[in-house]
Amino acid sequence: MYKITNMNNILKIIQNRNFILIMALVLAFTLPSAAQYFKGYTIYLLAVVMTFSVSGISFKIFKEYKSLIKNSFLSIFLNYIVHGTIVMSMAYLLFDDTNIILGFAVIAATPPGVAIIPFTYSFNGDVDFSFKGILGTYLASIILAPLIIQFFSSGSNISPTQIIFTIIQVIVIPLLISRLLRHKIIYPKVEKYRGKIIDWGFALIIYTAVALNIDIIFNEINIVIRTVLVLLFSIFVAGLVYNFIFKNRVEKKELISQNLMLTIKSSGFAIATSLALFGEESALPSAIMSIMVLLYLLIVGIIIDNNIKKKK
Repeated sequence: MYKITNMNNILKIIQNRNFILIMALVLAFTLPSAAQYFKGYTIYLLAVVMTFSVSGISFKIFKEYKSLIKNSFLSIFLNYIVHGTIVMSMAYLLFDDTNIILGFAVIAATPPGVAIIPFTYSFNGDVDFSFKGILGTYLASIILAPLIIQFFSSGSNISPTQIIFTIIQVIVIPLLISRLLRHKIIYPKVEKYRGKIIDWGFALIIYTAVALNIDIIFNEINIVIRTVLVLLFSIFVAGLVYNFIFKNRVEKKELISQNLMLTIKSSGFAIATSLALFGEESALPSAIMSIMVLLYLLIVGIIIDNNIKKKK
């Protein structure tokens, strides 16, 4: 009995999202050479992850069009306008390296992470707001993402067609296929394995980006520190300031969801898109962002758990 219990505990740890992502980072630093095998497949990995991620969102919420429009516009404002402005302002202030700036441009063009939805549940946020915000921003990103990337990469060799094709691969096609996965015969299986597929897919993408940039991380510490500064402001400082300004103006559950929409970008999307369009160096900001987002979510989770314990 003890052995079975012990094995169950080990399996729970191994299947834990945070453990999987942390292990991806550990392996990236200790066994980076394997990343070359995954490099050419990150865009396809992302397409699979995105397909399963949005399969949990029902388009029936289009019926609630007033709140859908309201939540979508606020989410677009927080994710693209506020977060994007902070990222690009600081990127131009701290960098003159074109590849790194292009990497930040992809982050600015990246929609919010679908991980917002499970973390909304975990943090006791407004699930309705998060679902509608995610759906609205993903639909808007079909237009916004290529426009933003094209605007900041106008001096590069990347054509608008390449950008649009990449967005079709990682957003449009996954959205369409995800509707098939919601068929009543298939959906129970999708629901059962969705979390594992998303976690392991993101882990492989994050591992690849960090491992490919391991030399820069170790040898160009100045670039890494400046990148961390940009992301520290756009994630941690932005989240704290937003919470401070609106804590007495917005209902607590919705404030949690709004904060997540402001701070959490899709690391997988940013990494795979950077690699596909601009190469390895441009993926460095996204790779570091994956670490910063993980830290932010862990810290927010600890703060929320401590607040709950104090109330008890």
